[in-house]
Parts: sequence; structure tokens; C-alpha cells
Amino acid sequence: MKSLLTLCSIVFIAYNAHTQNIWIADNRPTAPTGTHIFADVTAAIAAASPGDIIHVIPSQFVYPDFTVTKDSLTIFGIGYNPNKEQPGISSITNVTIDIGTFGTRLSGLDISVLNIGTSATGSLGNIFIENCQVNSIEGNICCGETTVSNIIIRNCVLGQNQVSTTHTINLNDTDIFSTSVVITNNIIMGSSTTSSGGYGSINVTDAIVKNNLFIGNGSTNDFAFNNVQTSTISNNIFLGRQPISDARTGEVINCTFNNNITFGATINAFPTGNGNTASANQEGVDPVLVNVPIVDDWDFTYDPSPDTGSPAIGAGNDTNDIGVTGGTIPYSPTGTPLPVIQVLRLPEIIQEGTDTNATIEAEGN
Repeated sequence: MKSLLTLCSIVFIAYNAHTQNIWIADNRPTAPTGTHIFADVTAAIAAASPGDIIHVIPSQFVYPDFTVTKDSLTIFGIGYNPNKEQPGISSITNVTIDIGTFGTRLSGLDISVLNIGTSATGSLGNIFIENCQVNSIEGNICCGETTVSNIIIRNCVLGQNQVSTTHTINLNDTDIFSTSVVITNNIIMGSSTTSSGGYGSINVTDAIVKNNLFIGNGSTNDFAFNNVQTSTISNNIFLGRQPISDARTGEVINCTFNNNITFGATINAFPTGNGNTASANQEGVDPVLVNVPIVDDWDFTYDPSPDTGSPAIGAGNDTNDIGVTGGTIPYSPTGTPLPVIQVLRLPEIIQEGTDTNATIEAEGN
């Protein structure tokens, strides 16, 4: 135990030697106190300097909405499905990244709506969103022109509780312009089906969309795209979700479709015309995943790995598997961005000055 505490002290000293401060947001009634601990993320941001880290402690309570107003902040939660005893998550209804803010990293959070930009003219970028569960990622579409550049969305569960009048990722709409977007190794759903039709899951331009799993229930209203232009779409699996545009406000134009698999949708063919090209795709072919039904919501008991005999195995344009378990950094079923202590067992009573035995089980990333 003494060795463990000594090691932790050494790690803490080494970490702070890089002049990077760590702040804590903890809204639990039992939260500890300290000059670095706050009841909400807004107060932690106010105390932080560019380049600092904010840990949002898992809680049974939803954290108040917050806006990122400083450059290069890293805001960590514990993941969307942590593998530990008595798991909790860090939930926020609305998170906004302000105009003029660059270098934001959000990881391991549960967010209902992530707003990219505010109702003002300006730019923001260098945004990294990973290991999060987000219902919708919305660019500012009102009251000012916003340019978003260099955004990575990786290893997230997106669109779980989407409503019928929005897109899951909306970065190409009225007053919002995006460049250099990477959307990779995510589970992607879409809007609820309605009598008036669905809304395409993704609305972007100048994007790389690769190694994602798009899921739907096979409805005529389940679309993967809306207004998608000059983008490369490769190594994805479309299961019950059509790989075409809903054509509500735009179309799929000048896009390249390579090494994708479609199955179980009303239309399984990729769009032709409008400058689109396609090669090495498998249309209407069962991807043979271990356990993912044709549904429009996600359950963490599902396993999106290719099963024995799957046509996805080794079939990507990088010779890795098609789907979320392929690519450079495969999808994680826990979304845990940091090492997590899964089990910690100590005696109920420890006498002062006496060594004791502890059982610690941890999972690292």
C-alpha cells in the first residue's frame, strides 16, 4: 500500500511538472472539498487556463450545461459504458464550444446536444470528440456565419435518442461551413421515423467518413446522409440504414464510396451521378456481425465484431476489417478514455502504522 501511494505521488509530481493543471467537477453530495474541486464544469473552466485538464466525476446527477470558452482544454468523463463495479457516467444536457475557441478535447462524456459554435459570426476548430455518447452534434445555424475546421469524431455512440427534425451530425447547413472533418469508428444512428420522413444522419462537407457502423430498422425513412459533398466514405457498414441522401435540403455530391457494405435497408445501393464514384463496395450483402440486429437504437450488449465467415474481414481498403472494429483505432465497447479501477477491496478497519493488503483490478487504455 505504501509503495502504491509513493508511486501515485511520483506520477502526480511528474504530471504537474509539465505546468498542466488538473481541475475536478464533482456535483455529488459526497464530493470532497478543495481549491481544485468545483460543483460544476462552468466553475472549473473559469479557474482553468488554456492547456489544462478537467475531470468530470461520474455522478447520479446530470451536470449543468456548460460552454467551453478557453483554448486547448481537455474535459474527461469516464466513458459511456465503463467496465467497473457500480458504474456511473458523466452526463450533461447541453455542451457548447464557443466561437473563437480552438483545441477543445471532449472525452468519455454523455451529452444530449453538442453545439459547435454560438449565434455569432466567427470560426472555431481543432476539436477532438472521442469516447462520448452524443445524441446530436449541431453546428450553429442561426444568426451568423460559422466556420468549423479540423474536427475529429472518433469512437462515439451517436444519435441514440435523436429527434425527427435534426441530423445526428450537422456541420453543413445554413450559416455553418465545415472543412477537414474526420468521422471514424463510431456507432451512428439517426432521427426517429415520422410520417413526413426521416432526416439524414450526417450533414457535412470535406469529410473522411470511415469504419463506422450506421444502423437503422430498415424503414424507408432511415437515411445515412443529407447534404454531403466532396467527402470520402470508406470501410463503413450500413445495416438497415440507406447509404443515400434524404434530399431534404441537399444531396450527396462529388463523394467517393470505397469498400463499404450495405444490408437490410430499403435501398442498399450507393448514390450515382452528381460526380459520385464507387468501387469495391458490397451492396445488399449480410456483414455477418457477432450480434447486431437491424434496429435504430444501440444496446451495449451488442457486439459489432465480424463473425466467422464475415465478408468484412480484411476487406477494407487498408486491408483491415470493414466496420468499427477495423481501422487504426478500433471501437471500444466501454468508451473509457483513461485507465479505470474496476474493483478496489480494502479491509474495513486499518490500524494506524500497519501495512495492509488491497485488491485492485484495473483496465487501461
